[in-house]
Amino acid sequence: MNSEEKELNLVHHSEKMAVAFALMNSPAAAPIRIMKNLRICGDCHAFFKSVAEMKGREIIARDSSRFHHFSNGTCSCGDYW
Repeated sequence: MNSEEKELNLVHHSEKMAVAFALMNSPAAAPIRIMKNLRICGDCHAFFKSVAEMKGREIIARDSSRFHHFSNGTCSCGDYW
């Protein structure tokens, strides 16, 4: 798999779609909660941090091993997941 194929695959992660859906359909002050049974990939982790900073929203994501609380462009795990 070349780098272009990998980049295209990263666009379709369900966590990103869930955050986009929540941004469109929830009140502006409400935190966004995402649950998943697999570990969050690095690309999604960076995406959550960026969205939390740009939109001023708290994102709480539960993966297979911990909760991640994204707020103001940082994560509670200290980028160690």
